[in-house]
Amino acid sequence: MKQWSRAQIMKGLKELVTEMDFMKTSEEFNDEKGGIWTIGAGSGWIFKGLPPFNHNLEYGEILLSENGDTDPNHKGMKVKDMYLCGIHREIYNWLEERGWYPKWYDADTLFFWKNSGKHETDTLKDIHNHPDGDEDDISGEILKRLNERFQDQLKTSQIHKKSR
Repeated sequence: MKQWSRAQIMKGLKELVTEMDFMKTSEEFNDEKGGIWTIGAGSGWIFKGLPPFNHNLEYGEILLSENGDTDPNHKGMKVKDMYLCGIHREIYNWLEERGWYPKWYDADTLFFWKNSGKHETDTLKDIHNHPDGDEDDISGEILKRLNERFQDQLKTSQIHKKSR
């Protein structure tokens, strides 16, 4: 899918999270160009029965069924399982598919950035400083995904070696 513009992402987020009434440009926060600035769980917004953005996941161990979720695919899942880096999985995936990613400034301040490589050095620095990942940052999820890919590739190469 083609990378979306900031205006398209802002409009799309508003359609996903209809209560979302605070979105500004990153320039309005700190003059950094190109991003979207919003707020976290303190907003009170709800997306599919849960806050769309929740940095700390204070109630992450609660089962989704205890929150009223009746989806059979979610049986036994905890609230924290619905989030990647404090972003509801569906929203996180939606952003990723459109070429954007989230980055927390602090527990109540969230930015969305175009995945253009400009912020790649920040992520690499985070990985260097936190080799096992940082649960409060996207680096932990990146390391998890990279490790899964590596393990899959390793298994595939071992299978090919055995079949020779």
